[in-house]
Amino acid sequence: MQTHVPVPRPAYSQARENLVKAIPPKLLCLLACGGVDCRYEGPECWKANQQVIRGIFSSWVTDDIIAMARPSKSLIDKYNIIEQFQRLNIRSIINMQMPGEHAYCGPPLDPKSGFTYSPQTFMENDIYFYNFGMPDFCASSLVNIIDGVKVLAFAVGEGRVAVHCHAGLGRTGVLIACYLIYTLRISPSEAVHYVRIKRPRSIQTRAQISQVFDFARLLNTQLVQYPDLNLRHGSPVTLQHYLNRQALLLHGQEGRTLRYIPKVVYLLCVRLSCLSMGLSAAPEVNAELEKRSALRILTRVVRETLVSKQFLPLLREHHNLARVSSSSVSSWDEQLGFLERKRKDSLLDKRSYSDSDLSKMADLEMSPWCEWDAIGPKLRPRTSKTAPLSPHLITNNHSHACVMQPSNNPARKLKCTVKKAQSKYSSNLELCRSARNVRPTAVARAIAKAMADQGPPEESILQRSSLLQEELNSSECGWALLVTETDPQVLTCLLWTWLEKLKEPVLGAEDVVRLSCVGCNRKPLGVLMKSQRHTIYCLLSCVNTVTSLCPHREDAVLQRLIRALTKRSQEDMGSLASLINLMRAHLRETFPKNSYIRRACSWGATL
Repeated sequence: MQTHVPVPRPAYSQARENLVKAIPPKLLCLLACGGVDCRYEGPECWKANQQVIRGIFSSWVTDDIIAMARPSKSLIDKYNIIEQFQRLNIRSIINMQMPGEHAYCGPPLDPKSGFTYSPQTFMENDIYFYNFGMPDFCASSLVNIIDGVKVLAFAVGEGRVAVHCHAGLGRTGVLIACYLIYTLRISPSEAVHYVRIKRPRSIQTRAQISQVFDFARLLNTQLVQYPDLNLRHGSPVTLQHYLNRQALLLHGQEGRTLRYIPKVVYLLCVRLSCLSMGLSAAPEVNAELEKRSALRILTRVVRETLVSKQFLPLLREHHNLARVSSSSVSSWDEQLGFLERKRKDSLLDKRSYSDSDLSKMADLEMSPWCEWDAIGPKLRPRTSKTAPLSPHLITNNHSHACVMQPSNNPARKLKCTVKKAQSKYSSNLELCRSARNVRPTAVARAIAKAMADQGPPEESILQRSSLLQEELNSSECGWALLVTETDPQVLTCLLWTWLEKLKEPVLGAEDVVRLSCVGCNRKPLGVLMKSQRHTIYCLLSCVNTVTSLCPHREDAVLQRLIRALTKRSQEDMGSLASLINLMRAHLRETFPKNSYIRRACSWGATL
């Protein structure tokens, strides 16, 4: 379904913008702002419903973000601004001003900070302070905007956030609109219109509107997970180039964890490891599901707001409002209009094993007379108590609930809180180490078989993986769909496809030669770059978890992994025997505790 959103227009005329640029900032502050009587420096000119924070011209933009005019020391003391922040659970304040600007508006500036207040006032009360200076009525660098958006996204995770510049309209609106594009993947037109609905007269000049569109255009190029030359997803990139793009967007703990590992590879390895051991509550999975729940709610609010103001057509109830629009990010003043990206209506929310998948798993089941104990198989008849768990029970036991609770936002009386099951595993590494205590399951065998398959996937698997690739390229919710996928063939297809779609193989010809000459080095992968080494470590950790439960598939899985890393054909595997042996030796050395499981599983596989 295509949605045509009118392109936003600037609030200032071209003549007014030229005049603002021509007048020096100090003189402009005296003439245009009103000097000491500036209406943005106090509550006198604003109604009560325009003061979410009493004493300051302020408005809710989302349930977690307030746009406001700049506070001052006198307002902070007179209206107990700190106490109001604490009552509203505002944990961060983001200042978009340049030090020393608008010096003639309102009270004198603080001599140390160059603002109307001392940031220390907020920090002493456990309120984080951030400054991303942007020239008034102008645009900032995209790097500065990206840094501000990442900090805003992090701050929203810690609590509510107050964003301000001088009036809380132009630069504040730009940052919040870019944040909505970053988190919800909505079009720049939708973001600007929504911010203006919540905060009238926001994003004032042509430069500021262009800044939002430039940010969306840059973001679209950085979000591609699966490049496809036949579509709009750009050209393939190298592993290092992908990590550079990823570092531009990720922040916080996730950014540090995935400094040298592609996020898509990491989550696929986590998901395959969880499924092979019958687990589904890894911290990474919970984090993506929690993020998805919050984004779906915020997206619905944005869409309903735009529909109510007739910026979007009325959508039917059965349409998924969480799916984001992909309007063009071409220049807002382009005379040719703007192109609409095509969207697929197929939803990937509900997934389960198909009949063909289950029949394949049934072929992999052990003898009905064999049951697993902690140290190996025992031959005795299975009863209803010892019957294996269904794959549905193993993989579909997410404990998430969206609970509506009272909200401090007067505009919305309810807010959603996601309750999630706490996992006993604090990281993927601990989860993999626990593999030695897990019995092999039908799912583990299906994963091992899928990872070892040397032939092309079935057409149905290719179609499902293509749909998921489309979601990952266009929607933040695609990550949640990735970590809730249950079909081993789709997951392995996604993993091998991503590695093989890189512009250059993870292990080039020179890397293969260096690895073949390492000799008895205890850390043979140390000759590689960090990005190569850590990515391979992540993949081998997943391979170890799966093959520990199905060791008879180890050689085939390693061969398939080497094919994906080197982008070689099956016929070339004979020349890469030394590399396969090196990977096998690395598994034995890095995960020695799983050796007895390999022996036990080998024994059970021969029965």
